[in-house]
Amino acid sequence: MKVLGRTTYFPWGYAIVLLSIALLAVYVPVALTVAVSMLVLAMCLLEGLKLKLWTGFGKRPESQKSDHTPRISVHLAISSEPSGMVIDTIRSILAQEYSNFEIIVVDNNTKDDRLWKPVSEFCKQLEDVRFFHLKHWPFYKSGALNFARKVSDPEAEFIFIVDADYRLTPDALDLAVSHVESSSIALVQFPQAYTCHHERHIPLLNEFDHFFDYYCSKADSCYGALATGTLSLIRIMALDAVGGWPVNSITEDAELGARLQARGHDIKYVHRVIGKGIAPTSQEDFLKQRKRWIFGNIQTLLNFSLSPVRHFEKWISGVSQLTAWANGLGVPILCLLCCVLLSPWLEANTFGKIVAPCYWAFAVFVLSKMLQLQLLNGPKYHHSFRTFLIHFSSLDIGAFHWWPVLLGSERPFIRTDKSGTQSEYRINIFYPCLHFGIFLCSIGHGLPLIALGALCMALLHLMAILLDYRCRADATTNVMFNFKIHL
Repeated sequence: MKVLGRTTYFPWGYAIVLLSIALLAVYVPVALTVAVSMLVLAMCLLEGLKLKLWTGFGKRPESQKSDHTPRISVHLAISSEPSGMVIDTIRSILAQEYSNFEIIVVDNNTKDDRLWKPVSEFCKQLEDVRFFHLKHWPFYKSGALNFARKVSDPEAEFIFIVDADYRLTPDALDLAVSHVESSSIALVQFPQAYTCHHERHIPLLNEFDHFFDYYCSKADSCYGALATGTLSLIRIMALDAVGGWPVNSITEDAELGARLQARGHDIKYVHRVIGKGIAPTSQEDFLKQRKRWIFGNIQTLLNFSLSPVRHFEKWISGVSQLTAWANGLGVPILCLLCCVLLSPWLEANTFGKIVAPCYWAFAVFVLSKMLQLQLLNGPKYHHSFRTFLIHFSSLDIGAFHWWPVLLGSERPFIRTDKSGTQSEYRINIFYPCLHFGIFLCSIGHGLPLIALGALCMALLHLMAILLDYRCRADATTNVMFNFKIHL
């Protein structure tokens, strides 16, 4: 392990917001207290919707599984992927017990011929497998999948999406088709699952899994799940009816699911593993993926046109899934930072009235997530707490990375590396220092309850950092200390 150094980073946008909060704290502290309190109320309502999702929306009548064997076009979009990995994925598709399918492999914008040409040569030897290499193709994965749709067999009724790193079980297509129980089902979604290569990765995989175990599984009680980008069986007529794969969001899968729901289609979620991929266990790859999910899902949420009046159950399900990785703690965090900086000039009463609702917001976040995990895991308290700490370790990007969406900012599609290479691990000490600063200021102002809350949050951050580091880093990982609002 090497300690490389430290980095300090404070974007100007946050400085402007922080200055605005500081002016309110000094001149109109009541307005700031009311604003944060209203935010806490909104967080409570949102978390209440998520808890309502857990109770479900009644049991659907049993449907008979289909024995129809329609033509399926399996689409595999790749970009700068290791050729051996892609070929192994193609082999797992060819090993399917289901017989009526074709495979279309679309490589888009890979510059290195050594990556895509071996895949092309492999595909040339196979029947019902076609390979396309696209240079300078727009719209990232969405663009590649829209191209694949155009060249699909006209006889195909469904498309099945597989990511480049997934290995399918032999019965995957059989199971997918059997769950198309009615013509209203436009999409059948299976959980993303990952191969566990090291025992230390288990808490990381549990944190991924809780989205499918909680949000998708419970949303299925009203056919309200959204697509998640791989292991998806999609009815071609429904896909064409909504204009193909969306290009206005970097999470095209969630956007497609939202559009299908808005057009009155159903999405069935089947809680059964039919394939496993490579988990982004390094910190760098995890942050790339999680930032893309947060940013793209909030993009989709702002365009979410499903009526909460006419489709209340599906609306709850959609909103819950789209906000699963984000949180509302950005403003409270900046308020706490402002209070630390202005503490010498703030009266104890004013300091307490601003800081207290900020820690209410943290309490809502912590208690609601812990309750979700406990509902999933039952008496496995240690299991739930470790999963929570992994989730808590990325609290900063969940708090801030969706803010630019509100201003109409765009983000490029960032590919998650699947080569398994380790990179540096960045330890962000900003949050333990922030809460410890509030702890000291609260002691000075004679506010013991707030001091206790600050100390608890500081300890939670330290435990989350330690567990996340142990799960992601190994003996060859370089360590860098950061002092950032978010990584």
